[in-house]
Amino acid sequence: MWPYAVLIFLPMVVHHIKLKNSGSLIRINDRNKAAMKLFWLLLFILLILRQITVGTDLLNYKRIFSTIMFSSWKDAVFRSPEIGFNVLMKTIANISGEFRLFLIVCAILSICFLAAGYIKYSEDTSLSIAIFISTSTFLMLFSGLKQAIAISLGFFAFEMARKRRLIIFIAVVLIAMSFHPSAFMLFFMYPLYFAKLTKKWIPGIVFALVTIFVFNEQIFRYLTRLLLMFTEYEGTISKTGAYTMLILFGLFSIFSYVIPDESKMDNDTLGMRNFLLLAFALQMFAPLNSLAMRMGYYYMAFIPIVIPRIINRKRYRWNQVAVFVEYLMIVFFSIYFFVSAEDNNVLSTFPYRFFWEETLL
Repeated sequence: MWPYAVLIFLPMVVHHIKLKNSGSLIRINDRNKAAMKLFWLLLFILLILRQITVGTDLLNYKRIFSTIMFSSWKDAVFRSPEIGFNVLMKTIANISGEFRLFLIVCAILSICFLAAGYIKYSEDTSLSIAIFISTSTFLMLFSGLKQAIAISLGFFAFEMARKRRLIIFIAVVLIAMSFHPSAFMLFFMYPLYFAKLTKKWIPGIVFALVTIFVFNEQIFRYLTRLLLMFTEYEGTISKTGAYTMLILFGLFSIFSYVIPDESKMDNDTLGMRNFLLLAFALQMFAPLNSLAMRMGYYYMAFIPIVIPRIINRKRYRWNQVAVFVEYLMIVFFSIYFFVSAEDNNVLSTFPYRFFWEETLL
């Protein structure tokens, strides 16, 4: 587990240690960005140097890669709805035939826009890291190559949305869908970003969320009919008992409205808070189907960014509470990651092994 410990705690140390540059202390904002860059660099190294057993889907991807290598372009590209991913795989297979190169390219695509977004918008690297490693998005980077790339493209789509470049936004979402059809959920990003769901909307928000929770089975059955238009999504209801993240997202949602001074909320923070609400609403279907939460991954990825931004826009009366909760979350989520690793190993991400280490396979 030591590679994960280095990944998590080394950037936190860089974030908080008071280094000097030319005789003066390096500003906290500069340390924040340097620490975030270090985190993504370390994560990239772990992704490209891991064994193919670190990530439950990688062995299957390797088999597909070997098959595509000897397939015609037509058979390779149209073997599944993920045409963009198939083109990428066929291209790398033709260039070198090395699956390791394919993993490196996927790691670059999975991280580039995601890292750029975190570096640009996170205002507390330590808190963002602590929350990020506790979400499914982090684990998805090691296993679900197709959706990981689609999630990263979601951050590019976010940039286009905030700049009101609708045509490019639509094009990016369509490209993301060519890697994973569930990326159609990104289409909601554009109107969500501009929706001004301030505190005066709280009664309506609460009513909508309670309605979704109470009638989640009925709503889920109806939505799955629509999902079949875009994906091969299985809408079978099977109780999963996945309530932990639902409760956590609920607490985050309450926190995001109680703590901040609305007059300090900028467009980016308001938009990301709306993403948090949608992630919370989508998580209400997770107890019905283990795949339902995948629809929320695209918005879940923004939660580690928006929570620090909410804290930095706190009302004066909540100042001490916000600071206490900030450090409490850093400690709690960091410890929880390691304590729960064995129980949360569905994607075979623990323990980490480098590709040169011996394997039982």
